[in-house]
Amino acid sequence: MADPYFLQSLGLSGFRAYLQPKTFDFSKKRCLAIFAPNGSGKSSVIDALEFMFSKDGTLERLGQRTINNQAGPVAMAHNLSEEAKIAPAVTIGVVSGKDATNGSRPATGTKRPIPAVATTLNACFAVPPIIRGHALRTFVEIHTPEQRYTDVANWLQLGPLVEVQKNIRALRTQVKAASEDGTALQRADTQLARKTAQVVKAWDSVAILAYANTSVLAPLDAVLVLMALTAGDPAYIELEVRAKAEENKIGLAGLRQISNAAAALWSEVTDAESGKTVVGGAIPTFDAALGALSAAVAEEAEERGKAASTMFQALWKAAEPLFAEGVPAPAVCPVCETPVTDSAAGSAGAIREHIAKHLEELADYAAAKKVLDAAKTAATKAHTQLVAALPGLIGLLGDDEAKLKADLIAYQTGIAGWPQAAVPASADIVASIAKLLAMLDQAIVDIESKQGDHTYIKAKTKIDRLLELQSERDLALRTRTQLGKLSDALTAQATIISAEIRKKVQTLLDKLQTPMNDIYKRIQGAGAAPIRLELPAEDDTNQQRLNLLIDFAKNRTGVQPGGYLSDSQIHSVALALRMAAIKQFNAGAPIIALDDIVTSYDADHRRTIAGLIAHHVRRLPDPDHHARRAVLQLFEGSARGESVALHPDHWPRSGLRAAFR
Repeated sequence: MADPYFLQSLGLSGFRAYLQPKTFDFSKKRCLAIFAPNGSGKSSVIDALEFMFSKDGTLERLGQRTINNQAGPVAMAHNLSEEAKIAPAVTIGVVSGKDATNGSRPATGTKRPIPAVATTLNACFAVPPIIRGHALRTFVEIHTPEQRYTDVANWLQLGPLVEVQKNIRALRTQVKAASEDGTALQRADTQLARKTAQVVKAWDSVAILAYANTSVLAPLDAVLVLMALTAGDPAYIELEVRAKAEENKIGLAGLRQISNAAAALWSEVTDAESGKTVVGGAIPTFDAALGALSAAVAEEAEERGKAASTMFQALWKAAEPLFAEGVPAPAVCPVCETPVTDSAAGSAGAIREHIAKHLEELADYAAAKKVLDAAKTAATKAHTQLVAALPGLIGLLGDDEAKLKADLIAYQTGIAGWPQAAVPASADIVASIAKLLAMLDQAIVDIESKQGDHTYIKAKTKIDRLLELQSERDLALRTRTQLGKLSDALTAQATIISAEIRKKVQTLLDKLQTPMNDIYKRIQGAGAAPIRLELPAEDDTNQQRLNLLIDFAKNRTGVQPGGYLSDSQIHSVALALRMAAIKQFNAGAPIIALDDIVTSYDADHRRTIAGLIAHHVRRLPDPDHHARRAVLQLFEGSARGESVALHPDHWPRSGLRAAFR
């Protein structure tokens, strides 16, 4: 086993109340007790230890930044340190066996990195080594049983096991809640009531079957009766056959297919909001594209005629800056060296107007050419769509529509020859398609009105929806059943795991409970009722609780100390528990720092507390002295510590000096 770590020295420089550097030497005397009036800087020594071991580089009561009631890390530096040019810092020296090491931590700046030696010591502290009087009672009076359990589990280095317990418990809770969730079943009941017109409002297999037979099938055939709501029932199979035959006989599907094929070629739709009639389809789209193409061809030809001298475009572009307005014009033509006054234009201004006119004509031609190219592309696309749509209607027309079919075939032949051949007129074809669509729409309406509500097709649709709802509900029930089984399995696993963890925790609690009560009785007297650290009963599903109990009287057994003990007794319970835990579990670094731990005691109890500390560490000051701050190093076996007392000759703010005895 490795040698434990002990404090060798603690140095404060520009830190809290200590402006001038001050070093406390523990190499020969393992214990330091500080006596002084309030406000003299006693807590600064404890603050130095807390800061050195702080992972965040601050003190808990100061916080990470200045906000609300917290002063922030800036309060760690002495207010005169900058003026005195003293860098605020805390240094520490430790020894393990014959190996000594030290480290320093700056108390200013944004990072304030923790030194390696402090990290090493922190790893040895299962229980925080600093006990402050004002926070002692938190564990006893404020913490819930769950918080106590977590604290003690961390002291016992059982943190990972506690997380396992928490995760299993959370998962078990979630699974149990999911297994009891009836949302899916409620949704199925809501849909059922809607589909049965509120005849069946809650799932009842007998009532649903009765509804299907009496309200859905009986109006069609009283003999057709479902024996069970399944797709394999003979009556359902017969219903499928009759529904398919009904659809084929009525021909609704065929009529709709022909109507859709005709509408792909030509259709007329009235916009519900504007009331305008919109014509669509492949034929009018192609006709419109041809019209746009014809107009674009004419426009391009006209603009091309105006800009017949396009070959001179480059020349005009080059000449434009030479004859620009405001620029000195050349006296002779730069090409033929003819004097400008002898040219056909007769002047530089006339040449400028001639160039601008022809460049404008060229721009109009370029725009017309762009429109023509777009029109050609649109016409080609519309032609492709029309050629693809014509066979759809031609293939569906029967002998009753022989003339329209022949006209469509002829029109198709003419269309196929474009653009090499002229396009045949579409007026007659459009009129025939419009007449066909009107006839088809009326036929579909007539058939649907004759069908009414009672058809085999509609009956099958209703039964199919009931089957879907049944499948959804069965799935929800199976899911709940499986989740229930999983919940039971998790409960069983949690019970096994918690039982094993419980044994481990209880074993360690037993080791802690005896020394805790020993310390408590030393403070309160031999007749003090013992304190019990108890876990819940083994059959309790929540094992993550630690009860702190006391038998106050025969008729008040197993009660919370906070409701029956005096202020000093509660303080003693907390102090005894923390001291016992530190000594029991911080063997790697047996260091303890006490800060104002006797504020709740009278003079007799203060002497008792001093005697208690003396029991662990030799040569403390006279018990009549009221030790207000102490840094102790505890030892296994007999106590071998000595003490250093800091006399109030000079306090820290005025250059405090230490006297050793």
